[in-house]
Amino acid sequence: MATKINLDTSERVDITCRKGDTFSLRLNITNADDTVGFTAGDVFLMEVRNSDTGNPVANTSDPVVEFVITVTADSDDVTAKYIDLTLAATTMKTMPSGLYAYDIEQKSGAVVTTLIYGTVRVIEDVSETAA
Repeated sequence: MATKINLDTSERVDITCRKGDTFSLRLNITNADDTVGFTAGDVFLMEVRNSDTGNPVANTSDPVVEFVITVTADSDDVTAKYIDLTLAATTMKTMPSGLYAYDIEQKSGAVVTTLIYGTVRVIEDVSETAA
């Protein structure tokens, strides 16, 4: 007989990115049998916070923008098996460098599942790009 049940199926994935560069992350979302793991209308959310229980990270300019990425599955190409999460370089340029906590959740109807979690390390940029 089982003495423990672990309902947390998420995996830890730490991310390093550079301030001022485009943030682009592609996630393959599949079931155990390699079929597409989402349907049209599913919503994906990524939040970046100062700590796992802290406030969302905000940019350094006015107006303040919180670094939250929301992606809705593309109903035209659900067979693609992936979602893309992106933030423009102009937005990333205003993100403070540092070490943060994040997770990515999938909402399918009333069911919410954390897919991955970990840290986001934002490295300071050297070059100034023409934006």
